[in-house]
Amino acid sequence: MLLQHLKKLYRTANWFGQTYYDRTKYVRLDKNERVTSFSKKIMNDIKGLVFSDILQTYPSSVEKLTKNISKKERVKKENINIIPGSDSGIKYIFEILSGGKKRAMASIYPTYGMLEIYAKIYRYKFVKIIPEKNLKIDIKKLFKHKLSFIYIANPNQPSGKYIEQEIILNIIKIAKKKNIFVVIDEAYIDFSKFKSTSPFVKKFNNLIVLKTFSKSFGLAGLRIGYLMASQKFNKILNTVRPSYDISHFSIKVAEYFLKKNNIMSSYVKQVQNTKKYLIAECKKRDLKFVNTETNFFYINISNNQIKKIYNFMFARKILIRTGFFDDFKNLNNSIRITVGDKETMRKFFYLLDKVYKKN
Repeated sequence: MLLQHLKKLYRTANWFGQTYYDRTKYVRLDKNERVTSFSKKIMNDIKGLVFSDILQTYPSSVEKLTKNISKKERVKKENINIIPGSDSGIKYIFEILSGGKKRAMASIYPTYGMLEIYAKIYRYKFVKIIPEKNLKIDIKKLFKHKLSFIYIANPNQPSGKYIEQEIILNIIKIAKKKNIFVVIDEAYIDFSKFKSTSPFVKKFNNLIVLKTFSKSFGLAGLRIGYLMASQKFNKILNTVRPSYDISHFSIKVAEYFLKKNNIMSSYVKQVQNTKKYLIAECKKRDLKFVNTETNFFYINISNNQIKKIYNFMFARKILIRTGFFDDFKNLNNSIRITVGDKETMRKFFYLLDKVYKKN
């Protein structure tokens, strides 16, 4: 028999009722994926990684990948756990922490959409903390609930803003005294000018840091990431996860990208440089915009033209993100685009000029 509470879950992967389509045929500016294609050299190198055993066998070890991540993050190998992307990491956390009496968690809101889905699946009370201006968090309000854990995407999504590390550490310290875990999702951290909280997993056994290869490495299709936490927590995680939940191929490609660190750094630099171009183009057109600490960018648009712009771009094989963010007033009536290379952005503005008429 189906669990009745699951019938109430509503999921949609599309905007404005579009049917499913082959996204590989579009310029994808809607889901914060890497826009620029990898070079032929990189693709040939990756093809060279594929041999029969990678397809035939279960992965036997993540030791090499874990060792390389350990060097990058400057934490012990025992604090690292390879996971099928941040999303699965969040799911594992819900599973592990579902056994206690505390069935509530808190997060900045709005935030990553799957968090609320998992809260409903695992029957958690979701305490939504609406941050004040500049993402200032009311600490007293946050801790007045009996929480199992606190989730903070930093930089956050959809706001694209970053919470200062001093504030994060203060939350972690208070949470430790109350036996509350703090999960910091740093999917976009490499695009920001701020430092990761990962070194602090050595100091705080209630801290869990999530990272992914999907964003700054541009490997969303591989579905691979890693979690950093205490050895005790990682040991428990390994008891709840499915066997061989990461593909052999994903492990090999992740190893390659960590070895070739310049691929990630050059992509991050490209995003940062292109943002300057986006800002200049918006100012040239007198368009209001919201820059972020991520690889996406907001352009304010008159509400009555958003759907028209979406459909116009879609017909020309360009995908953009649209939505209304009631809890972030400066994002209301806006379109969100993933930051690509300058040539892609020029094409975007060329089409925007054709369809958008300012009121």
